[in-house]
Amino acid sequence: MSEENPKLTWEIRVSEGHAGTDPEAPDWEVAELENGVVKNNADIYDNLTYAEAQEIAGMWTKKKEDAEV
Repeated sequence: MSEENPKLTWEIRVSEGHAGTDPEAPDWEVAELENGVVKNNADIYDNLTYAEAQEIAGMWTKKKEDAEV
């Protein structure tokens, strides 16, 4: 895979220093990965509930899929 066309994916994970035991707590983040690696820390969106993180990751995935059509 070339650098010109990186494979973009989004990962939902527990923010550093948070427990991640309560899905309603703002302990979650969504990270944009290029070829499996975070290339820019500005592409990490944190302070989210688990439901918010799922919604953002799903929205970005759909947007990417729509752009590929």
